[in-house]
Amino acid sequence: MLVRMTDLPVLVLLHGALGSGAGFADVVRELSPFARVLAPDLPGHGGMPLPARFATDGFVDAVTDVLDREGVERAHVFGYSMGGHVALTLALRSPERVAGVMTLATKLRWTPDVAARESRLLDLARMREKVPRFAGELEARHAPTPLADLLSRTADFLRELGDSPELTPEVLSALAVPALFAVGDRDATVTLDETAGAARAVEGAGLLVLPDVPHPLERVPTSRLTFELRGFLART
Repeated sequence: MLVRMTDLPVLVLLHGALGSGAGFADVVRELSPFARVLAPDLPGHGGMPLPARFATDGFVDAVTDVLDREGVERAHVFGYSMGGHVALTLALRSPERVAGVMTLATKLRWTPDVAARESRLLDLARMREKVPRFAGELEARHAPTPLADLLSRTADFLRELGDSPELTPEVLSALAVPALFAVGDRDATVTLDETAGAARAVEGAGLLVLPDVPHPLERVPTSRLTFELRGFLART
């Protein structure tokens, strides 16, 4: 039977901080027979214009603009790390646009100390000294945006989250769409406890723990991620 693109569910993949939609290339390729997959670049990433400041609402507006431009009324949304923060906020703000939301490695328990620790990793001089290859990859990924500006906006955004956490359990309890919270059991950035706490806060939400999976998206086996995403699409 011929399956038309219009008959397939729409899946939006949202990258993390300093990532880009291109990082999902393998996932898009493997899932394309089963879904219409969109992997947009968030503001300031992948060469998109850099806003004066990063804010969750600005990221959500950008995703909504993509849905509108693509003629998508309702989509399944997956977010990795910061992308999960954006996906959850989109689902809270516009539940009629979201058929289901899945997050992976999304930091949900923010404090000033956590934000300070994470923002220290965004020092460009230290990055060029310690991991010059990674710094070069970031510059190429986000050109023509100066990497120093992108890192500065990201650090400011994290510090704001540390001072005023947005997705507390009380806020998440209002989530009214199917949700699945996933974390790797080797994630040194996001704890199982905070991920399980988020899942408990949302009625009917699921918790998925991926064995031998650390935080970086490129360390997550594509086959395992696409398997879980196919299951997520089937259930929501």
